[in-house]
Amino acid sequence: MFAKLHAYLGNQQVLSLAGNLTVSVMSIVSVSLLFRVLSVPEVGVWVLFMSVVGLADSFRAGFLTTAFIRARSGAAAARVAEVTGSAWVIALLITGGLVLLNLGAWLVLGSSPDPTTRVLLHWFGVVLVVTLPHFMAASVMQSQIRFDRILYIRLLSQGLFVVFLGALLLLGEVTLIYVVYSYVGASLATSLLVLLLGWARISSLPHQSGACIRELAHFGKYSVGSYVGANLLRSSDTFIISYMLGPAPLAVYNLAGRFMEIVEIPLRSFVATAMPAMSAAFNQGRRHEVARLLRKNAGMLTCAFIPVIIGTILLADIPVQLIGGAKYQGSEAANLLRISMVLALLYPIDRFVGVTLDVVNQPRLNMLKVFLMLGVNVAGDVAALLLFGNIYGVAVASLPTGIVGFIFGYLHLKKYLPLSIRHIMVTGFSEIRLLARKTFDKFALVFGSG
Repeated sequence: MFAKLHAYLGNQQVLSLAGNLTVSVMSIVSVSLLFRVLSVPEVGVWVLFMSVVGLADSFRAGFLTTAFIRARSGAAAARVAEVTGSAWVIALLITGGLVLLNLGAWLVLGSSPDPTTRVLLHWFGVVLVVTLPHFMAASVMQSQIRFDRILYIRLLSQGLFVVFLGALLLLGEVTLIYVVYSYVGASLATSLLVLLLGWARISSLPHQSGACIRELAHFGKYSVGSYVGANLLRSSDTFIISYMLGPAPLAVYNLAGRFMEIVEIPLRSFVATAMPAMSAAFNQGRRHEVARLLRKNAGMLTCAFIPVIIGTILLADIPVQLIGGAKYQGSEAANLLRISMVLALLYPIDRFVGVTLDVVNQPRLNMLKVFLMLGVNVAGDVAALLLFGNIYGVAVASLPTGIVGFIFGYLHLKKYLPLSIRHIMVTGFSEIRLLARKTFDKFALVFGSG
């Protein structure tokens, strides 16, 4: 019985979901601790710091991840070593450039009295350096469809951060700077371990080639726009609220966004497992398989999200109290969560349309889609805040942003693949029914034979 259950749980889709679930649960736990022990302005500073770090990391990931996976998936051993070594060169150059930029900013603004600026100037470059090895290891493991190892990497980095926060809480030393120390320490320990285990494949550096670096960079110059644009799209609300309203409203807005992980967890998992398969199918000329994978994954997630969205709208006050505690009860957070969940219905198709544009070698269109959404979102945020003067306006501005991106990506992808929303939904519903029946049969077989 246990052997059969292990085989079922070892499925890569299950492992990918487990990895994203693990990191999200750990993230929610750590955020819940921070919301309870830091002051509201300090939470706002932490959120802004992590948003800037995330923006820089998205630049690195955007330049490499999609191009790396496309080039490495299904390749011969020599090609794998060449691609991996070339990716390491690009990663080191990008990280080094950002560290030099941080150093220059520190020399000019190092004496700033602003707490956010001080934290950024002292720790921005350090965080990028200590996270580089485990970022590369996760990329390598994704290209090899080894989501079990990605699960270990995420569990270690997020788990250590939670453990360090718990220790600070017990010692009564939870201050913003000690939170930063904890994050850097957890990332450093994870990176050292993946280097020792050889998962980051830094030994491939000697196999790099100028031609491969140029090839990855050519694709990356478009995909980086998509990644950075997508991160700016997520963090533009953060920057605008911080500038126009201050850190306290930013903390409330971020609290509502934390529960959106219930949507992001399966979405990231399905994208991570589908992308290598879609890339391999496209590289082998099987466009019908690319379209089938898009319909299957986007349709399943859309159908599965409907009851989750309805339930969250009805019970939004509960997660807000669980994550933020009593001091956020009665704030705008619950209604912000309701507005965000309405928009979440578009996420699966929109996300898979963007990924598929990259897969069919149209990263420029995906980049244009993301920056179109960014422009609409920034204009909507500023106009809404000037008009309403509160964070509800920012949430409402997200609705036209999502609709514009959805329509642009869908219409352009139809030029390259046979696609219709009706077929996506029909396929998704059929796949959910089939998955439910298979899951029930497998568990009945496992536990019935035990």
